[in-house]
Amino acid sequence: MRVDENRARVTVVVLVVLAAVVAGVDGRRHRGILVGARSEVKDVRTNREIQELGRFSVAEFNFQQRQKQSEEEQRLLMFDEVVEAERQVVSGIKYYLKIQTTHSDSNRVQVYDAVVVVKPWLDHRQLVHFTPSPSYSAN
Repeated sequence: MRVDENRARVTVVVLVVLAAVVAGVDGRRHRGILVGARSEVKDVRTNREIQELGRFSVAEFNFQQRQKQSEEEQRLLMFDEVVEAERQVVSGIKYYLKIQTTHSDSNRVQVYDAVVVVKPWLDHRQLVHFTPSPSYSAN
């Protein structure tokens, strides 16, 4: 009787694992993307939400510059536009942005890579990365 109980438990566990694997494979095929994978944001230049995240990123960068540096050392930026964007669902939505800016002191155009995490249910957004983009040249 003990062997039959163990065999029944093993059978149930195997069936549950198989069902989970089949559901995962089937779900991926229908959606076309993996959960947690980055996806390109289309029509970036006309997407108001993405452009607002770009403005937020530049404003937050400038705020951090003012906090860390004296007035003479500050290199503040002016927001031009977001030129590329990707989105990734994590514990919130992580946006990977390429932001075209103009340096306020020299009028030099430069593109920056920014990462912003948005948690809409908390009305929270955080700039987690902002550096010059090595892989993009502004035209």
